[in-house]
Amino acid sequence: MQNLMKLLAAASMFGIAGCTSAPVAPVAPVSKAQAPQEQKKPNVIVILVDDLPWTDVSINKAGTINTPNIDRIGEQGVNFSAGYVAASVCAVSRAALLTGRTPARYGFMYNINDRGNLDAGAGLPTDVPTIAERLKPMGYRTAVFGKWHQGADPQFYPTRRGFDEFFGFLAGETIYADPKTPGIVTTPTKADRYDPTEREGGGRLFEGPDMKIVEQPNQYLTETITDRTVDFIQRSAASGEPFFGYIAYNAPHWPLQVPKVYYDNRSEIADPVRRTYVAMVDTIDVAVGQILKALSDSGVRDDTIVIFLSDNGCPVQFGFCQESHPWGAGKFTYLEGGTRVPFLMSWPNGLKHRGTIAAPVSSMDILPTILKAAAPEQALDKELDGQDLLATVAQPEGAERTLMWNQRPVRAIRQGRYKLWHSDDWAQTRLYDIEADPWETNDLSAAMPDRVRAMKEKVDKFDASLPKPLWPLKSTREVIIGGRKTEFVY
Repeated sequence: MQNLMKLLAAASMFGIAGCTSAPVAPVAPVSKAQAPQEQKKPNVIVILVDDLPWTDVSINKAGTINTPNIDRIGEQGVNFSAGYVAASVCAVSRAALLTGRTPARYGFMYNINDRGNLDAGAGLPTDVPTIAERLKPMGYRTAVFGKWHQGADPQFYPTRRGFDEFFGFLAGETIYADPKTPGIVTTPTKADRYDPTEREGGGRLFEGPDMKIVEQPNQYLTETITDRTVDFIQRSAASGEPFFGYIAYNAPHWPLQVPKVYYDNRSEIADPVRRTYVAMVDTIDVAVGQILKALSDSGVRDDTIVIFLSDNGCPVQFGFCQESHPWGAGKFTYLEGGTRVPFLMSWPNGLKHRGTIAAPVSSMDILPTILKAAAPEQALDKELDGQDLLATVAQPEGAERTLMWNQRPVRAIRQGRYKLWHSDDWAQTRLYDIEADPWETNDLSAAMPDRVRAMKEKVDKFDASLPKPLWPLKSTREVIIGGRKTEFVY
């Protein structure tokens, strides 16, 4: 494994080179006799990381981790500082990204197959089209590498859901490498549920349409996913066909494992748990640099939409989250730290640099954005809950956005600067001014009963419209995050 600093320097250098273009020759006028050319469809790379909080990318200037390659996406495009996901837990959040719809609308309300267990029958309903199933008829090559977590039964397998290629695992977590592998650091935490020694069940690695099991116990998984992605980019660029890559890293999700070279480079961090976690974030930043370099080297960076985000916030129980910031932790909850995530987008040929935009956006917006970029003349399906991010960038001060979350017994809604949180279990409704009170500690419900009533009516109406969950809730409990008591839903 190469030295971290060399990789970072190389990735950053190539990023700068990728932004520099030669002078453009004047374009000759188009003759009226010429037939109009079909608009070129952009390529798309969506990089989804696992459990990375809003604070832990340096473009947000809220933490201590430096992520120059991730930052480059936002610096060359847009940083959505109020980017949200549709759920604070992995599988539900991923379903929303893949479908552009609130998962509760089709019964996907709770998490599935977290470890090696396969939760038979649980998965993304086959009558709900994925982004890959929508892009295939438009001529796209499609691939997913990494964590699937949308069901392990054959009907849910990625190559049966619109993807041409798949390499990865089907469950919610797996080891990165055999802990006995030389050069791999494995760090236990205070909340380890089992000894991460081998891949089993849905945590095994699969590839191809025939679900071939891949035995690679000694190669660090983040690096393998990156290698597969780079190869896909190179092959797709050479073909001349538009491509869509869904790159679903499991880092920095538990278990805490990292190549020793990255761990050694973080010697300034005394706590081995935090040190390993930060080193895992470093591996992701290097991976992003390698993906951006592959796009540039293949001559397709300017024609490629790149989106980077996390599936939810940081899980506080393991001891590596930055609880000193209100958005530094919150997975499994509907505090802001559970659903507000790093969310960056760039597209050199289609999106001029816009800096940071504070308008609320959602991971459900990714699918409609890609569809509009690929076919601007086509109207979006009315069933989609997402909106076109390009329209948001063009008019960030547009109509007030309403975002809703539903994982019974907890429900939440954000309208403008106000957020309402409700627990059926606790029979409590809270109202916060997110802009004035990012910690969500000053409950305004008693002082603003009319606003509470109006927002609660929206939440209740939405809840009443939903079908029965396709599988049951696993558990709820009280948790304390950054000194705040809230409800954990799993």
